Amino acid sequence: MKSLAILLENAADEPSPDLDGRTPLAVARCPNANRLAAEGQAGALPGGRSKKRVSPERLLGALAGLDEEAARLLSRGALEAWALDTDFSGYTHAFCANFVTLDSGELRDGLVSGITMQETERLAAAVQTRFDPARVRLLPRAPGRLVVLARMSGGDPDYGIPPWVPEASDSLAHGGRGSALFREVMERSAEQLVRHPVNEIRVDLGANPANAIWIWGGGPLARIAPSLLRVQFLTQSAMAAGFARAISAPAHALPEPWESAQPSPAVDTSEARAWLSACDRLIVYAEMPPEFHRAAAPEKVRLLERIDLLLIQPLLDALRRYKHRRCLLATVDPSAGATGAECAPQPFVLWGTHVEPDAATHWDEETCQAGKLVGLSLSEVMKLLSGE
Repeated sequence: MKSLAILLENAADEPSPDLDGRTPLAVARCPNANRLAAEGQAGALPGGRSKKRVSPERLLGALAGLDEEAARLLSRGALEAWALDTDFSGYTHAFCANFVTLDSGELRDGLVSGITMQETERLAAAVQTRFDPARVRLLPRAPGRLVVLARMSGGDPDYGIPPWVPEASDSLAHGGRGSALFREVMERSAEQLVRHPVNEIRVDLGANPANAIWIWGGGPLARIAPSLLRVQFLTQSAMAAGFARAISAPAHALPEPWESAQPSPAVDTSEARAWLSACDRLIVYAEMPPEFHRAAAPEKVRLLERIDLLLIQPLLDALRRYKHRRCLLATVDPSAGATGAECAPQPFVLWGTHVEPDAATHWDEETCQAGKLVGLSLSEVMKLLSGE
């Protein structure tokens, strides 16, 4: 059985007044995704603050064949550390980190825009002077984004809330976060960066200063046993690429054609066929650009339509050559694994040979929550994807 898993980060959303009370997924013209829903079965991964919520890391682990306990221990910070191909011996934990804007101790901007990689490196170097690198090490990863390695004792840290979710401001306003390291990194970075030349220039230009570091997505750094399932990855996500490296699986770079003026397919169908022929499961993880979090609803609709045409269509064309095939199309939310963060149910569809259609005819939040697969556990969904 050949299988394909396509995971789209932050594709699910709340109803928008700009879309007459509908979500971008409900409005977007996505014939390929909707065909999967009409010909397959639908469901939704748990949302809210349920302990059964499925984080992207846990879902990636399950798709790669890791047992449930091993998949549950994965964290975004640790996987992004693997992607850097750096020596993290001596450190026990890793975190994701973003530059944010604090104003009188309050979170004003959880997603500082317009910062360059060079500025990120200069700011990180300035903050690093406040820490012993053998205990805390700051590694610039992308514009405005870092990986933080830490040597910690005791139990696991507060895994952390992404700085752009609404709960982040509430958490900071009520005395800060539970992790002592979070408070230490935020306070020391704010002291160091308040008058940094990079931020003085940003303020002069009318931009929000990158005057503090917010860590989140933390977890233990541990070796991950290679998967017994033959998997390959197609992604531009540091997290997914790091996971591939950790389990010694091939990873192919996913371009972002939906951002260009002259879009072209994100993957050549013949290449996708070659990848599928060499593995049991091709896992595609599309991480939306940071700007997608604050984009207007009509812009999200446009992006989803491009993804359907330029990514989902060529992948399905490659999969259809196999007689026995199954495909999982799902949305994932980075805040799903965060303590205290609200997470909407994540719609998914399962399509392929010997999958009898249910009543769902459209891939969106409301329709999929009425599908046949609602209420199934993650392990049950994985068995269906494998044809068991």
